[in-house]
Amino acid sequence: MKFTSWYQVKERDNLDQFVEFLKLPQENFDTCDPIKWWAGRESLFPDLFRLARDIFTIPGSAVAVEHIFSGGRDTISIRRASLKPDTIRTLMIVKQRLKLAREAVKELLGNA
Repeated sequence: MKFTSWYQVKERDNLDQFVEFLKLPQENFDTCDPIKWWAGRESLFPDLFRLARDIFTIPGSAVAVEHIFSGGRDTISIRRASLKPDTIRTLMIVKQRLKLAREAVKELLGNA
């Protein structure tokens, strides 16, 4: 299969997922947990699920984002300059989550 053919099929799949998503009844925003909702529908809407997951991981404050990306210079060194953007993104997210996990452990042990 040629790339252009594959791309057109993938584009059509994305559109089909979106159309099916729009057909769903609207949830009650007061009682619905959007993260659980998307997790329960990952198999129905895999591409939309990945998009939602990316959106839900965006911090509510630009300060956190600036802090994460200021550490990017440590992640992207001359030796790592050829890494793909997804790999760099994953490394930066893992680095931030490890930092948060360390802080949580320190807090738990400090309160024990």
